[in-house]
Amino acid sequence: AAGGDGAAHDAAAGLAGGKCPLGIIPLGTGNVMAREMGLSFTPADIARTLLTGPVKPIHLGQVNGEPFLFVTGIGFDAAAARAFEATGQRKLGRAGFVWPVLHALATARNAPLRVLTGGAEHEAAWIIVTRVKHYAANIPLAPDASLFDDTLHAILFTGSGPLARIRDLAAMLSGQLPGNRHVRHLTARQLTIKGQPDTPVQTDGEIKGRLPLPLGIYPQKLPLIFPA
Repeated sequence: AAGGDGAAHDAAAGLAGGKCPLGIIPLGTGNVMAREMGLSFTPADIARTLLTGPVKPIHLGQVNGEPFLFVTGIGFDAAAARAFEATGQRKLGRAGFVWPVLHALATARNAPLRVLTGGAEHEAAWIIVTRVKHYAANIPLAPDASLFDDTLHAILFTGSGPLARIRDLAAMLSGQLPGNRHVRHLTARQLTIKGQPDTPVQTDGEIKGRLPLPLGIYPQKLPLIFPA
């Protein structure tokens, strides 16, 4: 799959449960999956990985019955991704994320979200459900997450309003999410997110999904080529 996280997502959906391994050539904007795997961005190293790298089966997440590679975002996170797609900022590379984030800070609604898991209910302003350690520009998010575990890590941001979102982003960028009293970290194999049906949802960087949103672990694994 030559492209970004969206291209890898689509290829993974087709290859899950089969014997043909997925190899990734990172040509996208964020390339979060490639960075998580430790892939080099040098052409010779990429070729060497595709030809000789070990194939390892990984777990996939599942959203609305469909597989996803590493992340689903609900609320502010997805509003920024939607603005990124709508405003044509992709041509600017990673710098193109600045305006969509500012736009989402100013316009994202404060409609509460509810997370149901294990018989308990939790409330949040926006949520990231991840299967990897890092987020976006290599920001530490869930240090215990692993592609090889059948676990979802839900990061719940509980503060509402633009100032709270700025505080959340500052905590993310400074690595201060652990122990932050405005952030809650849940782990589960299954959970459901409820809220207003038109709340934006992004899956592996693509705007996709609608609340209520059931999430879990996909029943089939994906063979993936890792660097040696």
